[in-house]
Amino acid sequence: MTNHASPLAGIKVLEMGALVAAPFCGMLLADMGAEVIKLEPPEGDMARQFAPFVSGESAFFMAVNRGKRGLILNLKDPQDLASAREIASHVDVVIHNYRTGVADRLGLAYPDLHALHPGLVYCAVSGYGPSGPMASRPGVDLLFQAESGMLAVTGSPNGLPVKVGTNAADVYAATTAAFAITAALLQRERTGKGSEVHVALRDAFVALQACWVSSYLATGEQPQRLGSGSPFTAPTDIYRAQDGDLVLAVVNDMHWQILCKALGLADLISDPRLATNDSRVQHAEYLRTRVNEALAHRNVQEWINLLDVAGVPVGRVLDYGMVCDDPQIQHNEMVLELNHSLAGTIKVQGSPIWMDSEKCVTKFPPPALGEHSQEILHEYGCIMGAEQISDPHGHL
Repeated sequence: MTNHASPLAGIKVLEMGALVAAPFCGMLLADMGAEVIKLEPPEGDMARQFAPFVSGESAFFMAVNRGKRGLILNLKDPQDLASAREIASHVDVVIHNYRTGVADRLGLAYPDLHALHPGLVYCAVSGYGPSGPMASRPGVDLLFQAESGMLAVTGSPNGLPVKVGTNAADVYAATTAAFAITAALLQRERTGKGSEVHVALRDAFVALQACWVSSYLATGEQPQRLGSGSPFTAPTDIYRAQDGDLVLAVVNDMHWQILCKALGLADLISDPRLATNDSRVQHAEYLRTRVNEALAHRNVQEWINLLDVAGVPVGRVLDYGMVCDDPQIQHNEMVLELNHSLAGTIKVQGSPIWMDSEKCVTKFPPPALGEHSQEILHEYGCIMGAEQISDPHGHL
């Protein structure tokens, strides 16, 4: 990245994160040019134990930790804890996703660090928030999906609720936290004062469902599970062509009329039961049957060629191999090759953000466990233990 595509160049971040939420937030800041130190315990971030492995290094860990330098500290050791506090007193941002109360017990809560560094931007990502009846409760992504209402609207109408395929709560909370941190940094520029930011994963997942939740708040009616259909538009769903599945998203009257003509279903245009989007949603099952019958006469690519040119939103259901080989994904640099110190050449997902026609993404690989401990501790004037001094990787 050039400097104009690195808006956070010069910002220093201490990330005390594990698994996904805080690490993904730290990676987003690194992509924007921040210098991020990832602090791990001697045994490493739990994510390092998740398969699959590339030359012994976890692909799961590497997916959310590019662009960082790695530091090992044992926060149960007074000297190492003092080192963490020393580093925190010199950086611009501290991020963690400790369970509520853990940072307080360690002396790494916002009041503790604010006393050392009034300009610090401090971000905590927790399961349920900093206070309230569930604040100290542990949680994982599936639990947040269940308790945010997401499971209740996901899955087929007659089957069990189904979780979103990825750890969406973690990633969305992390993205929200990165946004809040940059806003807090802007506020600091104006006021000279730091601030405390807190994002709860469950809250983030509720916010992610804004349209569905607002629909319930307006009507008092629970949105039903519709598989891949939509409660707002029809015929929007996954359909079966001759040789596979395709997706149609008919979101306005123009799309509807074009689709009917393309599929040879012109009779539906004049059907009074289907005159408006709302009425089409009410007759979604009937439309699904008619559209499926029409699509069965051609293969997926033929329909995509026809409907795409006509302006109807249409697409193929892709697996990850097809996504990663897709020419537009390749053009957009959404698959990166990085040179890892232990695993060699690795591939990770890229950043979706462009700035001044350039992708905001660091090409610095994820750190090996404790890879930069010595240089970081020396840089911040911290005392190093004998093991750190003798171990070339800084491992405790």
